[in-house]
Amino acid sequence: MINEQQLEAAIDEHFHHAGDRLFRMECLPRYMASEGEESDFQRYLAGADGPDMERKEQWLAILRGEESRGLISYRVRAFSNAMTEYERYEADWCYAHNAAAGEDISVLRDGEHDTPATFIREDFWLVNDALLIPMQYDEHGRFLSADIVTAPDVIAPYMRARDDAHATAEPFRAWWDRHPELHQRQRAG
Repeated sequence: MINEQQLEAAIDEHFHHAGDRLFRMECLPRYMASEGEESDFQRYLAGADGPDMERKEQWLAILRGEESRGLISYRVRAFSNAMTEYERYEADWCYAHNAAAGEDISVLRDGEHDTPATFIREDFWLVNDALLIPMQYDEHGRFLSADIVTAPDVIAPYMRARDDAHATAEPFRAWWDRHPELHQRQRAG
């Protein structure tokens, strides 16, 4: 088991050369994230106009830098049919900005998209098809720990799950454009 700092170090160690690939599968209805992100979520719930862009810009600069260095970062976000406020926040205040900065984000929403038979409803990272990092969270979405797996026979089903989910999922921008009812300003108006 590894903690968040060890998780970041493991990813950084394997994700730094042009062509390196980093995939993230996200499935939880809520994540207890960093203090800054949690502050943004509370601001979202209170009806603020947008995220703290000074804080957010630091993350967007990382994404743009990765893209300019030829690193490939992508994710599939599995959303519930009746999206939670946190899922709406992620779409509106996180993914809309991340996608604009170059991150490839796709959506699988229960009741809207077919779920592939190979789908693994777990949070995990895959780095260069050689490193699997399954994540463990508590019932509130608070990170507990992660594992590092390098056994090809264990990684193989996660690679299939990733490939099938990514092929089935809808690109975030197209999905977001089809769902103005989920946009905060549309719902407030």
